[in-house]
Amino acid sequence: MRHGRGRGLEADASTARQSRWLDLVSSWVTARPTASHPAGRALVREELVGRLERLGFSVRVHANGDAAPVLVAERPPETGARWVGLFAHYDVEEAGDGWSRDPFAVSVVDGRVFGRGVGDNLGPLSMRLLALEEVIDAGNDLASSGLPGLVWVIQGEEEIGSPWAHMLFPKLDLPAVDLWLEETGYFEEDGTQRILARRLPARLAPLLHRVETLARAEGRGMRVLDRYLNKAFGENRCPCLTHLVREAPYLAIGTNDTRTRIHAPDESLPLATFELGWAQFVALLHEVPRCA
Repeated sequence: MRHGRGRGLEADASTARQSRWLDLVSSWVTARPTASHPAGRALVREELVGRLERLGFSVRVHANGDAAPVLVAERPPETGARWVGLFAHYDVEEAGDGWSRDPFAVSVVDGRVFGRGVGDNLGPLSMRLLALEEVIDAGNDLASSGLPGLVWVIQGEEEIGSPWAHMLFPKLDLPAVDLWLEETGYFEEDGTQRILARRLPARLAPLLHRVETLARAEGRGMRVLDRYLNKAFGENRCPCLTHLVREAPYLAIGTNDTRTRIHAPDESLPLATFELGWAQFVALLHEVPRCA
């Protein structure tokens, strides 16, 4: 009886998380944060600043004329001196033609969430933000070990080639980051999780073990590849890889899959990967401070 009750509580928590996430990502998609709609980008950016500051981040807003400002948010380590770096973008691609539904109104059909930007990058960004809110506000097993330092760099011009980011990022004074997390990752057609890991030192090996343990618990296989996430404009033009990650350890995990259709009509995310993506992100925050 106790076991069944525990499973029920877990299911309730997962449903509540998905509901909060759908509410947030829907509001951001509806804002239409494209290059042609700067008011939408401003709305998402301002909400990010407010929520990050409430979580104890110090947020610097780097503006440059008409360019979409870059956010650099830092939260110092609670214990030790480990830092995790995250990067993301709050702008989305223009809708384009060929959609079978309104691209700027989130819809859920057959277990998939549709809307422009849900995969790139509003969905993964909002999921990580909400996961941090749950960890910091409600507390969980992280309370016993403390969070690592977090530095989150979020730009607003990724979909137009990141002109301001390419100028700014080389000049940023950031903490020495122990691990950079890519903005998302992928699941393959058969449900196998594809992990991209570069230059992980031996001391960070437990991270991969923890990620794999969570995937296996859901009956998923896992493949680890030594490369970066593919970027439509090439890794040498990605300001995050070029100017932030450089030679630091790098890991890509996330909720996208091979049917996400980034930059294409009917962009979508599978709900089936949401809980695992959430759990793996929180687990990494738990493990990094413990890595000697």
